[in-house]
Amino acid sequence: MKRIKIDEISSFFLISICLILLLFENGIYLCLPVVTVYLLLYMLQQPYKPGVFSLVVFQHFLQISAAVWLCNYLDKDIDYNTASRSTATIASCVGLCFLMAPIIYFQNKIPAQSRVSLIQSVQKFSTQKVLYLYVISFFISAFLGSIAFLFGGVTQIIISIVKAKWILFMLFGYLSLLKNEYKRTFVLLVFLEFLNGFLGFFSDFKTVMFFLIILIFSLIEKLDFKQVVIVLIISIGLGFFALAWTGIKGDYRSFLNGGESAQLVKAERGAALNKLVDLSSGLNDEKLNSSVFDFLDRLQYTYHFAKTIDRIPEILPFENGSNWLTSLEFTTTPRFLNPDKPNFDATEKTKKYTGIKYAGRQEGASFSLGYFPDCYIDFGLYGMMILLLAIGFIYMSIYSYLLKNSSNNVVFNYSVVAAFFQEFNALEMDNTYLLGRLFSSILTFYLLIKFVFPWVIQYITIREEKEEEVFSF
Repeated sequence: MKRIKIDEISSFFLISICLILLLFENGIYLCLPVVTVYLLLYMLQQPYKPGVFSLVVFQHFLQISAAVWLCNYLDKDIDYNTASRSTATIASCVGLCFLMAPIIYFQNKIPAQSRVSLIQSVQKFSTQKVLYLYVISFFISAFLGSIAFLFGGVTQIIISIVKAKWILFMLFGYLSLLKNEYKRTFVLLVFLEFLNGFLGFFSDFKTVMFFLIILIFSLIEKLDFKQVVIVLIISIGLGFFALAWTGIKGDYRSFLNGGESAQLVKAERGAALNKLVDLSSGLNDEKLNSSVFDFLDRLQYTYHFAKTIDRIPEILPFENGSNWLTSLEFTTTPRFLNPDKPNFDATEKTKKYTGIKYAGRQEGASFSLGYFPDCYIDFGLYGMMILLLAIGFIYMSIYSYLLKNSSNNVVFNYSVVAAFFQEFNALEMDNTYLLGRLFSSILTFYLLIKFVFPWVIQYITIREEKEEEVFSF
């Protein structure tokens, strides 16, 4: 199997980072997530293979390590406000390895690709026609997104259909970069998606950035010191942007919903953008400094895990599977079969297992427990690893199906895989939400493969030669 080549200077630099982290307060807990992400990315990401699971690993790493950096920022021991954050940090790193183990196994089974083979695949498609379809899907997804929550019974399906837009976005990105055409148009689309993300209550501007990361991961063949420095500079820039956004996010969302305790947008688009500009211009060093705590606290997701370990089994018993079975029943029972089915409120579970009195759905807030703690609640630390391994096998099976059956074109299949799995990148996902999104996405993408993708492939193909089978397992 081919691995991404890393030069000696870059290797020395990365190893030095780990050693330096050991010198900080809580150094072992700063170093462990970094070592974990290094090893997983090294084993997982191969040249010119899908990069979506590398994003999953990286985002989990950020949410694990942020809690330790928060403790250091406060000049506190890692267990200063919960006895189990150190345990939660270690368990999260180990759990991430179990989750990714089946994916790493399957990634090694995928036939090796090269830049030349990917270029041969994209040469079969018309970049212009892909652009046409993307523009159409952009407006369709915007409309569907605006009405999704009006139809409670099919909301998850509608949201999954919206994901299809990102297949075309990724495909257009691959074509632009590999065929070296329409690059300025692609940059413009990235900017428009980024700007459009600010107009929704949940600020989905991050989504286009995630897909860019997936695109870059899948096209990396080697890593030299110059690229490491560029990534470091970009990361620092994004860090400052994140702090700035944290500083204005609360005021901006209050403006969007008109001050009501609801996660909806009432402001017009023009007014929203003007407000965004006004708030941004009012930032200063004092506000940025005060945003550090809020940013790290929002990013981290081991605190709830730690508080859960504090209470289970000392105060509450292990659920022995009933927690996941309840979520499975909730997500597989249509509302028309159970009219009394309650609305999902992640905060209620979080309050129960952490003992923290959070505001909930009625107050326009939502606090998720996270699916790693969900695994712990049922089976403890050791059983949790088995359940995460099982989730990894489910991901692997879906991954295999999509790569084999989406089409006979490897790049199109890469785009499908990216669109399907991108949303499963966060440690904070409640197991009910995870299962609901997983089931609805499976159904939606199965229907797309059977009834929509053949038409799309036929439309964007620029020659009528019978395509050869790309994957042979």
